[in-house]
Amino acid sequence: MKNNKLFLGFREEGETVTLSMESLQKHIACFGASGSGKTVACKVIVEEVARAGIPVIAFDPQGDIASLIHPEPDDQLLEGKGIPAGIRDSFAQSVEVVIWTPGSSKGLPLSINPLRFEDASGLSVEDSLRFFSATARNVAGLIGYDTDNDEGKAAESALTAVFEYCAARHIRMSSFMELIDLLTDLPESINNIIRPVMSARLMEDLLRKLRLMTMGSRKLIFETGYPASVEALLGLDRTGTSKTRVSVIYLNTLGSQEEKEFFMASITQMLYNWLLNNPLKKGQDGLQALLYIDEIAPYLPPVKMPACKESLMLLFKQARKYGLGCLIATQNPGDIDYKSIAQISTYCIGNLKTNQDLSKIETRLEAMAPLRVKEILSQIPALTKGNFVLLSPDEFSNEIKFRIRWLVTRHDVISEDQLSELTPEELRNKYKLTPKKPEIQTRESFSDNSFGQPFESEMAAADPTKKPTPEYDNETVLVADHALFEADLYKKIRPYLPGNFFGLIKYEKLMSATFDYLPLIRADMIYTRRKSWFSKQMEELPLTLYLDYRSMEIVTISKRSIRFKAMTKIEPHKIEDFDNKVHFIEEKRDKTDYDFRKLGRKLDKEEVKTLLSRKYNVSVSNIQLVLLPVWNCQLAHRKSGTQRKLQLDACLGFCVSKQ
Repeated sequence: MKNNKLFLGFREEGETVTLSMESLQKHIACFGASGSGKTVACKVIVEEVARAGIPVIAFDPQGDIASLIHPEPDDQLLEGKGIPAGIRDSFAQSVEVVIWTPGSSKGLPLSINPLRFEDASGLSVEDSLRFFSATARNVAGLIGYDTDNDEGKAAESALTAVFEYCAARHIRMSSFMELIDLLTDLPESINNIIRPVMSARLMEDLLRKLRLMTMGSRKLIFETGYPASVEALLGLDRTGTSKTRVSVIYLNTLGSQEEKEFFMASITQMLYNWLLNNPLKKGQDGLQALLYIDEIAPYLPPVKMPACKESLMLLFKQARKYGLGCLIATQNPGDIDYKSIAQISTYCIGNLKTNQDLSKIETRLEAMAPLRVKEILSQIPALTKGNFVLLSPDEFSNEIKFRIRWLVTRHDVISEDQLSELTPEELRNKYKLTPKKPEIQTRESFSDNSFGQPFESEMAAADPTKKPTPEYDNETVLVADHALFEADLYKKIRPYLPGNFFGLIKYEKLMSATFDYLPLIRADMIYTRRKSWFSKQMEELPLTLYLDYRSMEIVTISKRSIRFKAMTKIEPHKIEDFDNKVHFIEEKRDKTDYDFRKLGRKLDKEEVKTLLSRKYNVSVSNIQLVLLPVWNCQLAHRKSGTQRKLQLDACLGFCVSKQ
């Protein structure tokens, strides 16, 4: 991070006003009537965060956030406003603004497949259930159900059950037609779950609504554009550039409020799952990213429950511990859910006049500055354009009245007609998909016998024999030779199950198991050390270490358990891992049954070398991707029915623990 302070503006006496990144991690709300300058204030925060090297995802409902793509060219204007041109230059040189257009090719087209369940892999039972329930609610809301009434709840429950069934059996649905096919001829096991809440009439209504999603312009948000991913939105899928990405999601290309709510719900749920899988490492703090939502009131109303509300409230509550800051703005604070803003610790308040808005602000002020509520409230209606009251109790003992600084980018409204010229051809080529033929799944693929089928690539080309990442076809990967088969699983998991009578009776049973690969990194190196404490002679020891692909934590084996540690006091040559225990086979990527898109960004070998050389006195000679086969086991308590997940490696039969 280049700078830990956000330069916001100036006090009346000319003193600069700054805010720490730590305050942003606890979320910021910006309130102000139309014309108060609240959007400019939020864009200033985005400029500062991006200049500090933190990527941003911004939802743009009106087209004025997209103008961040235009740096202000007038040096004299900036100097006249007290803004050094160097701030503009640092933004222009270090930040990449990308305008994504859902369901439209006018900008950089972006699509959502709500039937993609790869994001649920690796989640806890509770988080998995929340994911499938949220996905079902998103789809139900999109197709026209009110999920607050009985029919909407029935549709949501039915879809949740179907999604859980498909994910457990790795059934991939790439379109609503395939979901319709499954619902038309449900397997008996899932039909028994759905029948008590879905009458024949309700099922027919659900099918009719889903069929409407396969017709006309509404299907564009599922079929037009690059499949949305957090890695792409945060710019983590790039190589060869150090620029920080600001992804502006231009909502005006969507035709209805329901579509906007659905898209926001899908992205925020995707972001939450990404945070669960990419938490801050042990000992790490600070921001990983910023989420900015302008004019949030329609998406966070006090009574109604639009598709995106639950995932937004979950982010406000949980995101700070994962390093995600949230920035929201509205001209109508009285129209947003009070409970949601209780999680926000910093407020930037501009001109407000209505009693409803002031009373909502008063409630928060009583919690943040109880002795100065009346004085602060008296200032707010008199604030002029660009002037704000800043409250951040963790950073300032009293409120601060200040004027927001001038933007170093233009503040214009970008129309849809302007979008095509603002999207570089290089980006279009990078995120361009090869047209594909419709994928038809046979009826057998939806049967109860489809257990364990692998996901097909979401970006398969017209030739089904081709892999989605042809640029890697000639690269190789080390695949561990698995020796644990499904029929032997229960014997292997018994030692990890609670029980009594010397372990003869187990309290849990195995419900299901799915086969997958855990991506690791293998690093071959030479470790240089003293021969003994009293010797000055050095010796070189060849050794191999294994690291988790995402967290870069070191893999260790101890007491029939595979663990991951950010730091270890053990010398590297004494770490027990897969050496002499597991046999690896070198295979070409295009011959390997694994979806390499799950990895996110490409393996950065230099980053791995740097990390290891900082930990130990080593010289790394070779780095290679490793796929460790694992069984994801679903367990249930025999009496209470409480479920949990257990992961075993398919080579040694050891428990994989990331705790």
